Formats: sequence, structure tokens, C-alpha cells
Amino acid sequence: MILGKLRRGRVIVDDASDASTLRNKGYIGKNIGERLSLDIATSADLVRRRKMQVVKGGYPMTLDQLEEAMSPEERKMAVAYHFMRAKGMKPVIRNGRMSASGRRVEIYQDDEMVHFDENISRPFLIAIVDSEGSCLVYSVSRLRMGKRESGRCKVVSNMSITSYLSKLLNEEGMTLASGLKFGADFRIYEGKSSHAKYLMNVGAESLARDIVGRVRIAQSVRKSFIQAIFDKGRNVFTFLEIRWIRL
Repeated sequence: MILGKLRRGRVIVDDASDASTLRNKGYIGKNIGERLSLDIATSADLVRRRKMQVVKGGYPMTLDQLEEAMSPEERKMAVAYHFMRAKGMKPVIRNGRMSASGRRVEIYQDDEMVHFDENISRPFLIAIVDSEGSCLVYSVSRLRMGKRESGRCKVVSNMSITSYLSKLLNEEGMTLASGLKFGADFRIYEGKSSHAKYLMNVGAESLARDIVGRVRIAQSVRKSFIQAIFDKGRNVFTFLEIRWIRL
């Protein structure tokens, strides 16, 4: 079993052969000569797999003790890392940030607010974890609604956000309707279809647990879930599609 020593929030693998084995298996850390310095979340995954024993001051640490040494952010990251690694996604942690499959990963506890940025240029992943160690992963990407990745239309004085959105989508041949029965703000229909293609919520933030429920409902009725972000300063909507990744 590989031996790691906990020092100042990092786990150091002194044995050169063990360090090389970990590198070859995709465990990324900081090289210190032939030694390897791993973040604590990555090390916790190895402990869970019974591939590593972490010691502190010469005494072996249990997984519970290792988790107690983590910050809240590190504990969330450890849950997401272990889940994604087990599902073959090959996550990597560098400088306290995680990526997987070439996309950055934002990690939230299920009772935290998820904040959306209308200026995203590349797809990314959201990992939502709970206190029991469960994890769900979602892809987030900009969506073209009709001919638009972001939407702007002529502003009418005192127009509400709902009226603005309805006018914008009507210009793209889409119709807006209440999404109440699906737990969303709106249903979106394309053309003359009698079946909505999208469920949509409007806002720059949402409770992580609500995203889980809304996306599950949308995908269970064969619809896509859209988070629409309105920039009041520019009178522009940005549309983000959120999809659960089946792993």
C-alpha cells in the first residue's frame, strides 16, 4: 500500500516508485523531485480505494480523520472527485480547482445557491453533492434559441421581463406558456407544435437542489431545461441548457 504523509494540508508521497505509479494512473499533483505532493481530496479517493495509507506525525489516519482535516470546500471536492473518478471521468485538481474531460467543474452542496454567469464562453460541468456523499453531474452550455445564442429585441417602455422574453421568442417563431405544472417558470413551444420543447426558469441564481428537481422533471418528459439570465443593463437574455449526465 502506498504511504502518504499529511503535511500542511498536502499529502506527500516520498517513495519514487509509488509516486511514479500514481502519475501513470492519472493522479495529478505537484512534483517535488521524484516525490509527489497530492491535494487532500485526491488523497481521500486513494484512501477510499484502499490504495493509500495517510499518516500524520507517524500515526495512521482513518478516512474520518482525513475528512476532519479538510475545509468545507475540500470535503465537497473530495466527494465529487471520488464519484467522477469511479465513473471514469478522470477528474484533475490543480490549484484548488477541478476539471474533467477538458471542462471546468463547479461544485455545490445541495443547499447552496448556484450562480450563473451570462458571459460564459465554454461549456462547463456542475457537480451537486449532499451530506451523505451522493453526487450528480450536469453539463451547462449556451443554447441557441432560434437564431440566437443571446437574445435582444426592441424595448418597449415599462415592458416586464416576461413580456420582453415573450416578444423575443415570438420573433423566433416560439411561444411562451406557463410552466407551473412542471415546476418551472415557462414552457416554450416551437412553431405550431402542441408539445413544449423546453422548460425554462429565469434568473441568475438557483438553489442547487431545485436544479436537480427541475432538470429531472424536464428530462423525464423529454424536454430540455433552460436557465435564462437577463442582463438589465444591456436588455439581453442569455440561454443556458442544463442537462444531467448519466454516468
